[in-house]
Amino acid sequence: MASTESTDFTSPGMLAFLNGNFLPVEQLHISVFDQGVVHGVAITEMLRTFQGQLPRLEEHLLRLQASADLCGLDVPFARADLREIAFRLVTHNWGQLEQPGELGLIISVTPGLNPTYTGKRDCEPTCYMHTFELPGELWADATVAGQHLAVSQVPQIPTECVPANAKTRSRMAWYLADREVRTRYPGARAVVLDQYGYVRETSTANVFVVRSERLLTPPERDVLPGICRAVTLKLARDLGFDVCETPVTMDDLLQAEEIFTTSTPYALLGVSRLNSTSAGLQFPGPRTRQLLESWNSLVGLDIHGQLRDIADRRSDARNHGSRSGEL
Repeated sequence: MASTESTDFTSPGMLAFLNGNFLPVEQLHISVFDQGVVHGVAITEMLRTFQGQLPRLEEHLLRLQASADLCGLDVPFARADLREIAFRLVTHNWGQLEQPGELGLIISVTPGLNPTYTGKRDCEPTCYMHTFELPGELWADATVAGQHLAVSQVPQIPTECVPANAKTRSRMAWYLADREVRTRYPGARAVVLDQYGYVRETSTANVFVVRSERLLTPPERDVLPGICRAVTLKLARDLGFDVCETPVTMDDLLQAEEIFTTSTPYALLGVSRLNSTSAGLQFPGPRTRQLLESWNSLVGLDIHGQLRDIADRRSDARNHGSRSGEL
């Protein structure tokens, strides 16, 4: 279990966790020799709080272990220990926030130091956690105006190379896909296709399509099994929607009545524009609205409204700081 002898949980300031110890977040450093840095070999989870709580922590910890198994990494702490570490970290750090505010929590594991640089064949894994204030301004405008998605010419990495079900830090392909679509549609986010031309996901989210009153989403085996994806599927079935996990074609995407994505920061977010047009897309469509209302009821708050409130508060704080510095 993590050492707390030198950690004062009553003192102000954000804390982090690294290899068995809590420490001030500004002291969290990963060696440049670490394989997470050298090769980008790391598994990771991102969670967010709702009113300071982590309602889906267990699902994220299970997915972390599944990613470790798929990639052959060792997680150096038992799930119960990780649960306790996350709870203590978030409880302390959430208390440091101005309100309204929420935390993002990152949990990552790497194989440890690179033997080429250390000369040691056996290296201990690296495990760390840290939090950050959820930047509501990144999604606040899209909660009102909708997302802009565009199909990228950069394909998904074949699952034979990197398991699609593993949540890893290897994001070069996603970076290139987003960069490519933004050269054509500034501000857009990429939707990627696999080598067979089927729709898969975005760099940070699972994709859902409403076509002919059916809710379509790619099968779990072909995408990252998002926690918000699973919750949304359950909510949709509870609402009586006709849900189908099936390969989604480009025609499905282009003929969709509604498109939305699911991801940790915003839960569920509608799409108002695909490629160069909004033709045929309803935003927010009726199923998108119903599912978002179900999400709000589930977590006990207006998720999108809170993101806008956070964005407003952070903007006010920045503007006040800027004015205070004026001569």
